[in-house]
Amino acid sequence: MKIKGTISVNELGTYWSIVKPGGILHGQGQGVYTTRDESGEMTLWTGYGVGHITGSGRVSYRGSLFYRTNSTGKLAFLNNLVGVFEFDVDEAGNTIGKVWEWK
Repeated sequence: MKIKGTISVNELGTYWSIVKPGGILHGQGQGVYTTRDESGEMTLWTGYGVGHITGSGRVSYRGSLFYRTNSTGKLAFLNNLVGVFEFDVDEAGNTIGKVWEWK
Protein backbone atom coordinates (compact mmCIF):
# COMPACT_ATOMS: atom_id res chain seq x y z
CA MET A 1 0.00 0.00 0.00
CA LYS A 2 1.16 3.55 -0.66
CA ILE A 3 0.44 6.69 1.32
CA LYS A 4 0.43 9.97 -0.63
CA GLY A 5 1.30 7.86 -3.66
CA THR A 6 4.97 7.52 -2.71
CA ILE A 7 5.42 6.10 0.80
CA SER A 8 5.28 2.28 0.75
CA VAL A 9 3.85 0.80 3.94
CA ASN A 10 2.61 -2.51 5.24
CA GLU A 11 -0.70 -2.42 7.07
CA LEU A 12 -1.97 -4.79 9.72
CA GLY A 13 -5.34 -4.13 11.26
CA THR A 14 -8.59 -5.49 12.60
CA TYR A 15 -12.02 -4.04 11.86
CA TRP A 16 -15.25 -5.54 13.11
CA SER A 17 -18.88 -4.55 12.78
CA ILE A 18 -22.27 -5.41 14.19
CA VAL A 19 -25.54 -5.38 12.30
CA LYS A 20 -28.16 -2.96 13.62
CA PRO A 21 -31.87 -2.92 12.76
CA GLY A 22 -32.46 -2.10 9.12
CA GLY A 23 -29.22 -3.79 8.04
CA ILE A 24 -26.97 -0.89 9.05
CA LEU A 25 -23.46 -1.92 10.11
CA HIS A 26 -21.64 -0.10 12.91
CA GLY A 27 -17.93 -0.88 13.03
CA GLN A 28 -14.64 -0.01 14.59
CA GLY A 29 -11.07 -1.12 14.31
CA GLN A 30 -7.43 -0.47 14.93
CA GLY A 31 -4.19 -1.11 13.15
CA VAL A 32 -0.68 -0.10 12.31
CA TYR A 33 1.27 1.10 9.26
CA THR A 34 4.99 0.29 9.07
CA THR A 35 7.30 1.62 6.41
CA ARG A 36 8.78 -0.94 4.02
CA ASP A 37 12.21 0.65 4.12
CA GLU A 38 14.93 0.38 6.75
CA SER A 39 13.64 3.38 8.75
CA GLY A 40 11.18 1.21 10.70
CA GLU A 41 8.65 4.01 11.12
CA MET A 42 5.26 3.14 12.53
CA THR A 43 1.85 4.83 12.76
CA LEU A 44 -1.15 3.57 14.72
CA TRP A 45 -4.72 4.15 13.57
CA THR A 46 -8.15 3.79 15.14
CA GLY A 47 -11.24 3.80 12.94
CA TYR A 48 -15.01 4.06 13.23
CA GLY A 49 -17.54 3.62 10.46
CA VAL A 50 -21.06 2.98 9.31
CA GLY A 51 -21.82 0.55 6.52
CA HIS A 52 -24.59 -1.04 4.57
CA ILE A 53 -24.99 -4.09 2.39
CA THR A 54 -25.09 -3.02 -1.26
CA GLY A 55 -25.75 -6.39 -2.88
CA SER A 56 -25.23 -10.09 -2.45
CA GLY A 57 -22.11 -10.18 -0.30
CA ARG A 58 -21.12 -6.56 -1.03
CA VAL A 59 -20.60 -4.03 1.75
CA SER A 60 -19.88 -0.30 1.64
CA TYR A 61 -18.47 1.62 4.63
CA ARG A 62 -17.93 5.31 5.32
CA GLY A 63 -16.15 6.58 8.40
CA SER A 64 -13.20 8.22 10.08
CA LEU A 65 -9.65 7.28 11.01
CA PHE A 66 -7.53 8.80 13.77
CA TYR A 67 -3.74 8.54 13.46
CA ARG A 68 -0.93 8.84 15.97
CA THR A 69 2.80 8.35 15.65
CA ASN A 70 6.10 9.24 17.31
CA SER A 71 7.74 9.31 13.89
CA THR A 72 9.92 12.29 12.99
CA GLY A 73 10.44 11.04 9.44
CA LYS A 74 8.21 10.27 6.46
CA LEU A 75 5.16 9.37 8.55
CA ALA A 76 5.38 12.34 10.95
CA PHE A 77 2.66 14.19 9.00
CA LEU A 78 0.15 11.55 10.16
CA ASN A 79 0.48 12.42 13.86
CA ASN A 80 -2.93 13.60 15.14
CA LEU A 81 -4.35 13.58 11.61
CA VAL A 82 -8.04 12.76 11.13
CA GLY A 83 -9.04 11.07 7.90
CA VAL A 84 -12.39 10.24 6.38
CA PHE A 85 -12.70 7.08 4.34
CA GLU A 86 -14.72 5.13 1.82
CA PHE A 87 -14.21 1.38 1.90
CA ASP A 88 -15.96 -1.20 -0.25
CA VAL A 89 -15.89 -5.00 -0.14
CA ASP A 90 -17.11 -7.19 -3.02
CA GLU A 91 -18.67 -10.65 -2.80
CA ALA A 92 -15.24 -12.31 -3.18
CA GLY A 93 -13.80 -10.32 -0.25
CA ASN A 94 -11.75 -7.97 -2.43
CA THR A 95 -11.49 -4.48 -0.98
CA ILE A 96 -10.88 -0.99 -2.23
CA GLY A 97 -10.56 2.04 -0.01
CA LYS A 98 -9.64 5.70 -0.09
CA VAL A 99 -8.77 8.05 2.77
CA TRP A 100 -8.79 11.85 2.70
CA GLU A 101 -7.36 14.19 5.31
CA TRP A 102 -10.08 16.10 7.13
CA LYS A 103 -8.82 19.66 7.47
